[in-house]
Amino acid sequence: MKKLLLTTALVLGLAAPLAAGPAFAVTVPEPTPSATATSTDAPLPTESASAPADPMPEVTTSPTATTGPTVEPTSPVAEPTPTPTEEPTPPPVVVQDDIQAKWTALKGAAGALGAPTANQLCSLGVCSQAFDGGSIFWTATTGAHLVLRTAGHTGPHWHTKGGQALYGYPVTDETAVSGGTIQKFSSGRFLTWSTKGILQIWSRGGIGSLWRAKGEVAGLGLPTTAEICGLAARGCSQFFAKGSIFWSPKTIAQVVEGTIYNRWKTSGAQAGVMGYPTGARICAQAGGGCMQRFQGGTIYWSAASRAWISRGSIGARYASAGATRSSLGYPLANERCTGGQCIQPFQRGFIGWAPKTGSRVYGMTECQNLNNGKSKYPTYGANRVLLTWTQGYGLNHATNLYCMKVAGTYVPDWRTDGYVGKSGFKPPGVPSGPTRNLFSPTGSFSVTEAFGLGNPGTKLPYRTLNPRSRWGGNPWTATYNKYHESSSWVGWDENMWWFASLGYYRQGVVINYNRPTIVQDAGFAIFLHMKKIPTAGCISLDDWAVVDYIRKSTPGDRIIMGTYGALFR
Repeated sequence: MKKLLLTTALVLGLAAPLAAGPAFAVTVPEPTPSATATSTDAPLPTESASAPADPMPEVTTSPTATTGPTVEPTSPVAEPTPTPTEEPTPPPVVVQDDIQAKWTALKGAAGALGAPTANQLCSLGVCSQAFDGGSIFWTATTGAHLVLRTAGHTGPHWHTKGGQALYGYPVTDETAVSGGTIQKFSSGRFLTWSTKGILQIWSRGGIGSLWRAKGEVAGLGLPTTAEICGLAARGCSQFFAKGSIFWSPKTIAQVVEGTIYNRWKTSGAQAGVMGYPTGARICAQAGGGCMQRFQGGTIYWSAASRAWISRGSIGARYASAGATRSSLGYPLANERCTGGQCIQPFQRGFIGWAPKTGSRVYGMTECQNLNNGKSKYPTYGANRVLLTWTQGYGLNHATNLYCMKVAGTYVPDWRTDGYVGKSGFKPPGVPSGPTRNLFSPTGSFSVTEAFGLGNPGTKLPYRTLNPRSRWGGNPWTATYNKYHESSSWVGWDENMWWFASLGYYRQGVVINYNRPTIVQDAGFAIFLHMKKIPTAGCISLDDWAVVDYIRKSTPGDRIIMGTYGALFR
């Protein structure tokens, strides 16, 4: 029975999948025993029979027939239904430690970070964990900080522009500051956002290091440009809200700001004559001003003078004099050069330069009135002008200021006292009248020629006097107010030889009063001469001053003379 059940089960198990007809048994002749159906009463065959003992009848009731013993009809055994295999449930993502505290403080899964997408990973002292909306990084030194993926400004840039490979991990959160936001990363880079967009500061470079030393955002503010290199002399720069930093291989990084920066920019900045800054701006100067040195000079600033450049020989002379603490004060303009000469104005004077004389300091004098329009009389472009004035009418003791033009600006050469007509000056437009009245005329007069006992060296026409030298003083004669020669001394004519022998006319200059158009009896023989005493209308100076005047004068030079109030506004 045991064998029969086993055989039956085997047959049914094999036949069931093939059966297409009704589920019942078919009686067939018993086959010759085979390896699959054996009897305990017969010996096991040594080989299988080659054919059954009786032919197997054809069965038409089923597409498939099986051989075997006749058995009781049974129900077919159904194939067992396999039990489905279930996927293993992954372990839950865990948020823990300081990263958990940071995440929780940001409202957990309901916050900007969302749910965690991976467990915490740690390597070389840095732990990180990814979330739907970004990542949190932690170190024992910096604590836990996040970079958002879609929210904020710096985080999205970090994720799309290099991430940790370029910027490192965050050591601060994105923080709101004046004008924008900022976030620092372990690489030393700061990412900032403002209306200028996302900009980077490389804090380990020269520019970024100085930005940090100046107080970061509290000092110079957020950047307004990226760091730009490839400037003149292989320099770099970066602009910030409150100043700019410039660096070159030959100069360390320096801040340039305010009106000093504006003046430097007008000179060509780093590509101009000034080059790169070599020092920081130094304030607390005299008068509350500031200064900053550059490769090519120094820029000085004060509220009263504004910012100006001092450089070259003039700048060196200014510095040696004490710069802003000198009697000159602050510069009032950049140096100006023309005709091979240069000059720079200061609050209380000038510094000029010429190839033959080098640099020279000039005080602020009445010569400045010739530059600023405060002179009532024109210079007509004269290279040199002698200003001669008294403090009022009826006075004959005079101040004499010899002004020379340096690079188009009148500055003092020398100052000395002297005398004019004993009766003083006539008012403007009033002739001096006859010499016997002892008045000097007021006005601006050219000098036409020099005279004396020997040419001291002048570019003016020079007349050497002789015993016949005369200057006409008799009105309504052909020689009135003219040089002529005569063996006699007639009337009001001046014997120039005789006056030379007395020291007056050993050297002199003709002042072009009442000439070339001559008005009879309006005055004559108005000279600049030696022997300093009150005169009949001339200007008298010390001998050295007359000689120096003659040596330096050129055609077109002028003398402007009168009372102080008549000459200046």
